[in-house]
Amino acid sequence: MNTTTRTRSRRGRTAAREGVHEQRRAALRLLLARADRGALTPGDATQLRDLAEAEIAVCERFRQSAGGQQTAALALRHRIDAAEQAMQEIEAERDRYAAEVEALRAGEGGR
Repeated sequence: MNTTTRTRSRRGRTAAREGVHEQRRAALRLLLARADRGALTPGDATQLRDLAEAEIAVCERFRQSAGGQQTAALALRHRIDAAEQAMQEIEAERDRYAAEVEALRAGEGGR
């Protein structure tokens, strides 16, 4: 399979990112297990810090993205509410004009 094409697609990039995250999480679990046993070397401690910082950075990006998506969703909700209100006003106006037309027609029929 052509991996270049796969990593250019959105699904391919997502899968690649997930693979990196899973490798990082596995390394974190391993280092945490070593820390539990008291077998963490200074190099392991540095690696643990680097991996934890990378995960924190990813979480912060996702949090910011989610905040932006919530803001956008709220703005769309407001637009939908305004559109529904406008539709109700237009329907009421339509009904009022229809009643006026019927009244005019009834008045013409009486002449």
